[in-house]
Amino acid sequence: MFRSHLSARASANAPVRRPWLAAIAWSLAFTLPLTAQAPQPAPVGDVIGVGNFAHIVSDLDRSLGFYRDVLGLTVTNTIPFAPNDAVAKFGHTEGGQSRVAVLSVPGLAMGVELIEYKDIPRMPQRPHFVDPGAANMAFRVRNLDALFPKIEKYPGVTVLTAGGKPRTITTPNGVLHAVFVQDPDGFVVEMLDAPDAGAPDAVGRDSRSGPGPGDPRSGSGASVVFGSAFEASVRDSAQTVRFYNELLGFNFQLGAAFNDNQEMASTAGAPGAAFRQSRAQFPGTAVPFTLIEFKNAERKELSGRTQDPGTTVLQLIVRDVTALTAKLKAAGVPIVTTGGAPVQVSPSLKIAIVKDPNNMLLELAQRGVR
Repeated sequence: MFRSHLSARASANAPVRRPWLAAIAWSLAFTLPLTAQAPQPAPVGDVIGVGNFAHIVSDLDRSLGFYRDVLGLTVTNTIPFAPNDAVAKFGHTEGGQSRVAVLSVPGLAMGVELIEYKDIPRMPQRPHFVDPGAANMAFRVRNLDALFPKIEKYPGVTVLTAGGKPRTITTPNGVLHAVFVQDPDGFVVEMLDAPDAGAPDAVGRDSRSGPGPGDPRSGSGASVVFGSAFEASVRDSAQTVRFYNELLGFNFQLGAAFNDNQEMASTAGAPGAAFRQSRAQFPGTAVPFTLIEFKNAERKELSGRTQDPGTTVLQLIVRDVTALTAKLKAAGVPIVTTGGAPVQVSPSLKIAIVKDPNNMLLELAQRGVR
């Protein structure tokens, strides 16, 4: 997590991520033009950056088959199963072992991290898009219609969009072609067609996509042009905005009203629902972060532990993890880490895990600790 497994066992001082490109998610595309310039990085406070979107998965190989081989994301590092007392303590997973694969997302200062646990009880969460605590990432993809047959045939994938295939919808900023699916563990993936992405090179890859054919880190072709945003479903927008703004220093703007556009809702796999969106950027970055509250839809409470498949772990880089954890604990925020205090994972990395108001896990990591 946060390459924390990687840092603890291999490279604690690895760089966070490469520069990002301008990106607009589905949730933003209805209010911002697709040609908008990348916003300036949000001011930093207790939180100074973002790490990866960690997916706790039931079968790492199956998940890799989807994200690497179908979507074409590039694996940047892997870690095999191995005992690690510090990792077990900060995730409160004593007795278990984990293995990890990290994949980069083109154009986004945030990767996808797949983590599988063993030797510890696990309870699959099977989240739905509307469930508080569920999270997703939005991608712009090259030639969505050509890619879609591979997506829908992949074992365990569920198509959420009404009609079971990509839809063309009209928005204030033009026509969009999109589909929403769930991966084998229930994580939602939003995909928007990128008609102006240009053609891949002679071996089916975009020239910016990294390793070439024959490299085991590379997927079968770079279908994802760039990542757009991280989104999380919430129980109560006002409560969640207060948590992130007052305790973590974000600058969320509370969504003013619910949107009952049924074309949008059915495309997202939530027919009949209304939704409102509150938006910010991760401090120190230009990466969009959207909170989505649904109503007129059946929602369930998620209560996933660090080891449970379907659990989201959002990784945040913080200035002082000891002080921040103490502040959150004093405010009544649940601390997951064993003992309620950060764990020294390596000489230059200290981590604690806490829960936000929707039971989404936040991994708070401080680098450069000596």
